[in-house]
Amino acid sequence: MDASSATGSNGGPTEEYFNPLSRVETLPPTYDETASQGRSSSERFARDAPPSFDEVASLNSLPLPMGAEDRFWLSKFGLSLTSTDPPVLEIIRSKERPSSGSFDLGPIHEAALRNDYTLLRPLELIGAWTHIDERSASRKKTALHCACQNGCLEFAKALIAGGADVETQTLLRDTPLSLAAGSGNIELVQYLLANGCKLKDVDNGSVSPLCAALASKRQDMAIFLLNNGAGVFGWSAGSNTVLHHALRNGMVDMANLLLDKGARPGTENEKHIRPIHIAAAKGYSGIVRRLITLGAEVSPQHQGVEWFQPLHFAAEAGHRDAVLILLEAKADVNAKTAWSKLGYSHPKCEGERWGSTPLHLAVMKGYLEVALLLLKHGAGVNERRWDMRTPLVVAVQYGFKDIVKLLLENKAKTDIVGMERRAAVHVAVERGDVEMLELLLDFKADVNAKMWRSWTPLHVAAERGQLECAKLLVRRGVKINATGEDGETAVDIAEGEGFGELAELLVINGGKGGKAYKSFKVRLFQSLIQIRL
Repeated sequence: MDASSATGSNGGPTEEYFNPLSRVETLPPTYDETASQGRSSSERFARDAPPSFDEVASLNSLPLPMGAEDRFWLSKFGLSLTSTDPPVLEIIRSKERPSSGSFDLGPIHEAALRNDYTLLRPLELIGAWTHIDERSASRKKTALHCACQNGCLEFAKALIAGGADVETQTLLRDTPLSLAAGSGNIELVQYLLANGCKLKDVDNGSVSPLCAALASKRQDMAIFLLNNGAGVFGWSAGSNTVLHHALRNGMVDMANLLLDKGARPGTENEKHIRPIHIAAAKGYSGIVRRLITLGAEVSPQHQGVEWFQPLHFAAEAGHRDAVLILLEAKADVNAKTAWSKLGYSHPKCEGERWGSTPLHLAVMKGYLEVALLLLKHGAGVNERRWDMRTPLVVAVQYGFKDIVKLLLENKAKTDIVGMERRAAVHVAVERGDVEMLELLLDFKADVNAKMWRSWTPLHVAAERGQLECAKLLVRRGVKINATGEDGETAVDIAEGEGFGELAELLVINGGKGGKAYKSFKVRLFQSLIQIRL
């Protein structure tokens, strides 16, 4: 069976479909590991292959593979099946099974995953139906789980007729009904409901069929379940509710319907994300407003930590309308996240409060209108994030000149430094952004500001070879002979780094050198040599 025929007879999905034979064909089809040397694969197969189904009267007539103690090897060792005529069993030795768990399925499981109805009769003949409710080792799935996941109605009917348990749960607490709902096969769901399955929410701890349908973007299935009495308080893996799934998959009308039916607006999942977070991130301003009206918190906290709030999500995504609604609902405009999703501060650090504000996020993404809106509602223009950088330094770092101008016009300080005491002028020179540097200097930025190692912007320009920035700094009155902690001048650095034209410019304008300066590459090389010694 090739990939093109992976779809079930009833149109079920094939997300976890795999063809076991495509992997088995590379393995030697023999049981005897000691006698296989010196023989070709075909010779070994001819000598050691088990008999076909037509020749098998019972399970006991099949040979045991090496190391097996009883007849449970049929499921324990894995059995790959083909529907050729005559059907052939290919046994995989235990030591050759991949550790990933792909071959922890029994023959019934594999037949169900492949939706190969022709294998049911041969499996019945060799007694495989004895293990109809046996679970796979990795995800604890039965054959019925596999059939329902792929939307295989006829196969599921056969398994249920053979006595399969319709309420058993997988490792992730999926039931046959929830998996069938996720497959989108309404006929299969109807059959399961008629044969003992119930539309439960949380009373048995299983995954809600409605959640499974919404997680798979099956809106028709969700409507069918709601019309048949499904509750809206269920959950799925990660403690996601029906609202989480509907909003995450862009099903706004469905989210409104769920709210009409009483879905809880403020439930958080395992990552402390609530429906209002998702609506804000997606820009669903109408849903954001409705959730707030229904009592959802606009600035929720978890154990006293602000984490990522809805306003952070909306500002980061540039959704101005959602930002405005949250601000009008009194969201904390200067809330600092302690969640590390985007590389910000770690939540487990004791006393850690140096996360990013919504203004930092809007500036980092270049959303001018959102930044302006936040400033109008009192956002701190000089607030620092985890690395001590203000929104101004972040805007300079990303090269957003219009946002830099906006921040400067709103009293952003140019002398606040971040890590390594880098001010905005140092960052502009590092980037070689002459226009940005000129804008900062026009707003009275200190041309001689000192960073780590007492370097001025001119030292940075000399190290990076930024000739145009150096020319601008000279015109603006930078101290050409300012020294660093080791007494090095910009001339020393330019000569040490090999930027002769820049060094000549500085000398012409009164620059002096004389102190030997080792370039970064030389110092790094010497450090590596010392480490090796």
